[in-house]
Amino acid sequence: MYDLLLILHFIGLALGVGTSFANLALGLASKDMEPAERVKFFLRASAIGKNGSIGLVLLLVTGIGMMVMRGTAATFAAGGPAFHAKLTLVLILSGLLGYIQVLLKRAKAEQGGPVMAKIPKVGGIMLVTGVLIVVCAVEAFH
Repeated sequence: MYDLLLILHFIGLALGVGTSFANLALGLASKDMEPAERVKFFLRASAIGKNGSIGLVLLLVTGIGMMVMRGTAATFAAGGPAFHAKLTLVLILSGLLGYIQVLLKRAKAEQGGPVMAKIPKVGGIMLVTGVLIVVCAVEAFH
């Protein structure tokens, strides 16, 4: 059962961090688009964000499951400070995901608008946060 949780945990990781990298690539690929065309493109491409949400849910559910299977105290002891940092970053990432979903909803309602400028900035912070989570996880369970 633990191996299944670990597999699903890595799938969640691929979905979550992969979504951030995909958004970065889409942003770079669309730099030469006209502003109106770019807004329309990103309003459609925002559907990829569902992968990030599914990935985060998988990470949370499987992470909690693995921690329960190993024992909470044993997991915290084995992971040390890097594990605590990872959990803190996961909380930050969850908040950023919620914030970007609010921004996307407003952008769709306004057909772009000034809120669109905030989305790439928050997405970049999410990408860095996701990579830092991976680094902390590797350090914690190395």
